Amino acid sequence: MPENILIVSNWKMNLDLNNAKRLINNLKKIKFSSNSKITNIVCPQFLLIPYISKLLSFSTIILGGQDCHLKKSGSFTGDSSIDLLKYYNCKYVILGHSERRSQYGETNLTVKKKSEIARANNINPIICVGESIDLRKKGKHLNFIINQLDECVEKNLKDIVVAYEPIWSIGSGVIPSFNEIREVKIESINFLKEVKKIRDIKILYGGSVDSKNINSIIKETGVDGALIGSASINSDEITKIITNVDFD
Repeated sequence: MPENILIVSNWKMNLDLNNAKRLINNLKKIKFSSNSKITNIVCPQFLLIPYISKLLSFSTIILGGQDCHLKKSGSFTGDSSIDLLKYYNCKYVILGHSERRSQYGETNLTVKKKSEIARANNINPIICVGESIDLRKKGKHLNFIINQLDECVEKNLKDIVVAYEPIWSIGSGVIPSFNEIREVKIESINFLKEVKKIRDIKILYGGSVDSKNINSIIKETGVDGALIGSASINSDEITKIITNVDFD
């Protein structure tokens, strides 16, 4: 089992103020043991961040963002700056999610520049990678993922968090086999260590994670946690996901 398990909730464009408050209050009620390995991270949509930041005062729950712009400020209508994420005490930011890549045309170079500005402001990027079902069927998934890592990740970093989210698994209820997840994890770690010269590497899995499969995914593949989408906005489900993780 990993020494530290990251549970990252990607709320996407969901929840209003009342429902967000209700969910946070329920998360704050979760009782952790003294030797708990869980790091609980919530990433709301931008307009919720100031409100959630206040709710998390004196809480062990960590706040994150769903994206940031690659520049600190400027004429970028509709974007949000790293300065404000930092101001509201965000410690993580999700970058390169497949929805950002497909719907907004984000490239690997864009993700890399966003990662650089996040790190410069002491915010940890969570770099998302993952293949389409077509690439998986053709056996080209590993080359695709390694290329994403090559173009998105800087060299000689102290640490990195990567979320493997196969596009075909997101919201589909279908997940890769444990061997397939393990393969991507091992190849990614080897590349990041040998080529990028990064020592501390955490690999998360994302895609149709729920309370029924979270334990087996972590135990059988050795990933360092999960990036969770739709299940993260269901109070009962995310509570089960967090409390069901077996640390033995």
